[in-house]
Amino acid sequence: MSSGTPRTQLRLQPDVLRWARKRARFSITQLAGAMAVAPERVSEWERTGVMNPVGIEVLSSKTRTPFGLLYLSRPPEDGLPIPDYRTRDGDSVDLASPELMEVIGDMLRRQAWMRDELADSEMAPVTFVASHTLTDTPCAIAGTIREALGLNDGWPSTTSGWREAFEKLRDRAEGAGVLVTINGVVGNDAGRALDPDEFQGFALSDPYAPLVFVNGADSEAAQMFTLAHELAHLALGRSSVSGFEQFQTGHPGNERLCDRGAAEFLIPETEFREYWPKIATQDDPLRSVAQHFGVSRIVSARRALDLGFISGDRFRACYRDCRSSAKAAPAATDEAAFWNAQRWRIGQRFAEAVVRAVREERLLYRDAYLLTDLYGDTFDLLPKRLAPGA
Repeated sequence: MSSGTPRTQLRLQPDVLRWARKRARFSITQLAGAMAVAPERVSEWERTGVMNPVGIEVLSSKTRTPFGLLYLSRPPEDGLPIPDYRTRDGDSVDLASPELMEVIGDMLRRQAWMRDELADSEMAPVTFVASHTLTDTPCAIAGTIREALGLNDGWPSTTSGWREAFEKLRDRAEGAGVLVTINGVVGNDAGRALDPDEFQGFALSDPYAPLVFVNGADSEAAQMFTLAHELAHLALGRSSVSGFEQFQTGHPGNERLCDRGAAEFLIPETEFREYWPKIATQDDPLRSVAQHFGVSRIVSARRALDLGFISGDRFRACYRDCRSSAKAAPAATDEAAFWNAQRWRIGQRFAEAVVRAVREERLLYRDAYLLTDLYGDTFDLLPKRLAPGA
């Protein structure tokens, strides 16, 4: 074909092209850069719908949109499969990224398998799940979670610091029957990072296999509160995906209740009120609160905001400072780092269940690979690398 012969042009629906771009969380300029075209070209596509087949293939790839969906007559209604309480600037977020959609799908598959596994072994349900309603108090919810996890009031202060407290919380939640996954990418794909500005975590309620996912791409200081927040969702028996938008307080009733329940679980109100007057005049009282109670500075600021000791502006400034100073987790460039990441991404309890099912020939290796995102020899190393003390 000569260079002067025009390429075949196809007419798609402009609304579908805009939907694909926004779903991938691209601006027009960002999509143009990803596709190596001028922004004017993207604007023209979204105005006329006219594209050539090669451009459509590239658009499908860069936006991670299944090829056939681009030929639909109108954008699909691809809302999340669980309630969505994310907000941005006070408004709900309409579109979920392909990464968020895929992660939720992966966790639903993991939960479904674990539920069947536990049903076969006649395990009892997790008692604290769906044990409360929206009419209950944050204090009651926090007390139930502490009892289920075997923790006392003010338990973080008994650790060496908030990082140890966070690990203890993760381990106690797993011990109580909750599947906990903390990951900052889709599976093990370092090229598909999760955006903490899109979501910080989600809970999948189930009486036998409750699951909490914490976005590991968020600052470690915020992850502690996220985990506690999602445990509160499980106590209410409500699945959800949450984005706290700097933990603001204008959420629907259940989100606000979960925020306050999480704060009470981490720092009891009576103890906080007794301690605050002792340090309120210090240059940085929030840091003193964090050190005294064994929590992160973000958690201490959230508690102070709830109880009216600091303003919303001060809280948001603290939150921004903590996030901007947080260092991204180092990439798993060596074997030890890789397996440490799997310990948080898969969890020892789930890993043991999958390996046991494979050994007893109740689960095909192919299906085990899909559940863990580990393959071949790497999967075979899973029992040894995630064993206690490994």
